[in-house]
Amino acid sequence: MSQIQNDPDVFRFERRRNDRWPSDGQATLFRLDGNHFGQMVELDIQDYSYGGCGGVSDTAVEPGTMVSVGFSMQGATARRGVVVSCRPCGNGYRVGMRFEARMAA
Repeated sequence: MSQIQNDPDVFRFERRRNDRWPSDGQATLFRLDGNHFGQMVELDIQDYSYGGCGGVSDTAVEPGTMVSVGFSMQGATARRGVVVSCRPCGNGYRVGMRFEARMAA
């Protein structure tokens, strides 16, 4: 198994750069562009990492939409990012986001 993980010729299906951890909390997405600028969308967070997060919303958010994300979870700071996926999921939509890289101070 470890031989496959270290083999550069093996295609890696998981494209995330950071591991994601299951999370339980809420976030508010604030749309930063497009016809829906300023619209707020509530999101039930399901997973979180340093590079992005995913959750379920009642509202579809188009991939490519720039957002500012505020979290209710302790220790999670507000971030800017882009929606990379949005798929129907039960009675809502599964929304995936990639955060912008943080700049060094």
